[in-house]
Amino acid sequence: MMKILAAAPRTIITSLIAIISLVAFNIPTIVSALPDSQKKIFERGILYHDYNQAVRCSTVGVEANETAGTNTDYAGNQVVSDAQFAAIKENQPFYEAAASEVDIPWQMIAVIHLRETGLKRVNPSNGQGIYQFVSKQGGPYPTGPVDDAEFTRQTKIAAEFIKGKAAANVQQNRTLAANASPEAVKDTFFSYNGRSAKYADQAASLGYDRNTQPYEGSPYVMNRADEKRDPAVNRTTWGQVKRDFGPIEYPANNDYGAFVVYAALAGIAPGGNCSNAVNGTVREKVVAIAKQELELWQSGQLKPGGDFKKYTGGASANWCAWFSSWVYNQAGYPISESAPEGRVPAVTSIWDIGKAGGRFNFHAVGSGYTPRPGDLVIQKNNASHVNIVVAVEGNRITVIGGNQGGSGDMNGYYLRSSVTQYTMDINNSKNTGFVSPD
Repeated sequence: MMKILAAAPRTIITSLIAIISLVAFNIPTIVSALPDSQKKIFERGILYHDYNQAVRCSTVGVEANETAGTNTDYAGNQVVSDAQFAAIKENQPFYEAAASEVDIPWQMIAVIHLRETGLKRVNPSNGQGIYQFVSKQGGPYPTGPVDDAEFTRQTKIAAEFIKGKAAANVQQNRTLAANASPEAVKDTFFSYNGRSAKYADQAASLGYDRNTQPYEGSPYVMNRADEKRDPAVNRTTWGQVKRDFGPIEYPANNDYGAFVVYAALAGIAPGGNCSNAVNGTVREKVVAIAKQELELWQSGQLKPGGDFKKYTGGASANWCAWFSSWVYNQAGYPISESAPEGRVPAVTSIWDIGKAGGRFNFHAVGSGYTPRPGDLVIQKNNASHVNIVVAVEGNRITVIGGNQGGSGDMNGYYLRSSVTQYTMDINNSKNTGFVSPD
């Protein structure tokens, strides 16, 4: 790199210095040059980035076709050590096999294994097994190393136990599929640790909703997720229950929260520096990005009234097609390769692209096609709408879409709407069909 720069024309070097100076010393100039919609998002501290910019993510000990996620905390420190990552990689086939049977992210099993017995394949002397089942379910667990068959058995029990904990989640966070949303994962870890009201109160003291986001106040889940939840920084305001049925004591312990470790493995940075959507198939990327955008709206970081322009390029109109095409573009598979930044403003245009065949295909309702996560639902029967399938269960689909959830008449509805999620029948009378990536 130094040789290339040394040989570059003086004008190029001068331009590079000017750009570096602008970025380093004149951030307000950059902000003022942004469209209003992006400017508000920037000023709120929400990272506005391209999900495909994998250069934003750092990986540890991985090969070209693998990922360890960001593996850095909000302060840039390594979360999962090289030795831990090597052990996780060795155990990964066991985690994945068990996770696939109950449809949960395999990284959740790895996190519990790390927290409970340090990734060892050894039964501790307390008789609770590798994953520390307090009730000793599936036992007895004689002290000592276990073979592959026993490790497989215990890992399956752990996967089923984790899946079962999702039933105790806040209602909207109960879907714990392999591409689970961050809030569902956080909520499940919170259930695993006991759902203490003390932590719900601590979440409220930090500005979160104690009823829908109690996990945000739990060190077991979120320790060292950001500066305000770093015990090294906030020694008297961020605490932890350190004795059974005891009070919150300050500061909290220094270990990383379960979700922070999960984020390092799955590629979700708690501070928002990266996305798990960098990896996986097109469908997986689309679902992951849609869920992460949903979380921004549910948390109030994005709001009705103007933040939808993030997806429209600044235009003001009904924006469901813009949102769906924006998600696909961010996943690296634009619905329209000729449209600027892949933006498709009309539902009919997405429908036509599917009917034309090629990179996308259209499947009419009643054709026998079973939709899959990542498909686009086209509604042209007494409606004109499009949203994204994120889960399929029997004859029901869960979808995420933009320009939804508003109130009042359709005059200016797009200003009152947001990104929301809901479930409906595949054969809903409004549904015309599904557009799927080839």
